[in-house]
Amino acid sequence: MSTLLKRILSALVLGPIAIAAEWFGGWAFYAMMAAVFCISLQEWSRLSFRDGRVRWSILLSGILYISVACLCAVWLRNHESSGLYLLLYVFFAICACDIGAYAAGKTIGGPKLAPRISPNKTWAGLLGGCLASVIAVSSLDMLMADATGVKFVQDLTLPFHVALGITLAVVGQAGDLLISVLKRRCGLKDTGNIIPGHGGLLDRIDALLLALPFFALVIAIIEGHI
Repeated sequence: MSTLLKRILSALVLGPIAIAAEWFGGWAFYAMMAAVFCISLQEWSRLSFRDGRVRWSILLSGILYISVACLCAVWLRNHESSGLYLLLYVFFAICACDIGAYAAGKTIGGPKLAPRISPNKTWAGLLGGCLASVIAVSSLDMLMADATGVKFVQDLTLPFHVALGITLAVVGQAGDLLISVLKRRCGLKDTGNIIPGHGGLLDRIDALLLALPFFALVIAIIEGHI
């Protein structure tokens, strides 16, 4: 079975489960986040080994890194008026960026973004990811506003969503590169093999781990919590 077909089948199985947990919230969402935390931590522990020794600084940093991301996801989902929308916003941005970057990178190619860290990433891919992210978050804002009356913040304009979409894409790519650095240091191709065609769970959520805290910080600042 080709890698692409495995990826498609994995997405068809895991995608609806994740969306359903986010949609219903409550115990279903908490159970999913608990599973994400445990699996991610187990995979991160593999990235903490080098030369047969545990790098405790990397391991402890990983515990903090994953914990903060999961807590931010829970905080966003439990937002008093628009939790589902806020969580979908960051997920749409990162997923769209991933698809756009893959499509643009494969189609256009060109100069490498970080050849020593991730040889397959290109500047064209980054630009394609940014464009896809902007389209995704802008469309989500309009659709959710029309369907539910919920808006991110009533006074925010289209240029703000464009800027935030681009920033989330760049932050997500930085999170992706961070995991790539750790994998390269340990001589690993993937963080695990739990998802056919993708590798480990960290290989799939590496961008979200950094994007979620960043997005939660943006929301906290906008709402005056910070």
